[in-house]
Amino acid sequence: MVSEFRPLIEVLRELQVLVQKKMSGHFFIATESNHSSMILLRNGHVDEVTFSRYRSDEAVKQLANVSGARARFQPGKVDTSASRTPLGEAALQWLLGGFERDAAVSPRAAPAAAPAPRAVNPREVVEKVTVTYLGPIGTLICDEAFASTDNLDQVLQQISSNLSTPEESKRFLAEARAALGNG
Repeated sequence: MVSEFRPLIEVLRELQVLVQKKMSGHFFIATESNHSSMILLRNGHVDEVTFSRYRSDEAVKQLANVSGARARFQPGKVDTSASRTPLGEAALQWLLGGFERDAAVSPRAAPAAAPAPRAVNPREVVEKVTVTYLGPIGTLICDEAFASTDNLDQVLQQISSNLSTPEESKRFLAEARAALGNG
């Protein structure tokens, strides 16, 4: 994995090379704003795209708003039995080269109109709420939770499992989701 953030266009060029080589595996992208994206490749075909909690075309729209990112490819077999949301032709075309054309027009052009992402850092928001419930140890618990998964819901569930009662866990989850804007 390249440890420094680079322009998204460079990251997507890496994806193009993997597609041309007909690779299979997971292409992971981490953004400067601490979001994650995963592109599932099977024999050079894009099977699935996720970005944060978004899937398919909506995930590509969100990815198009990213300026800086880093990426890692994990080669391997892809589970073909899993149900996947198909990617629309426009989103697929943008992901596999249309971003080059859009970058010439506007460095952050999206494949379709998409709302600008909020400037909220989910990790900071979750850590702030966690510390109110668990005190200073909440920072360490957040570090463990975020290190174990990129799925924000799983992070919240893992953190809430450290609380004393089910009621306290429910309050924590509600407060964290509200602070993140996920109601």
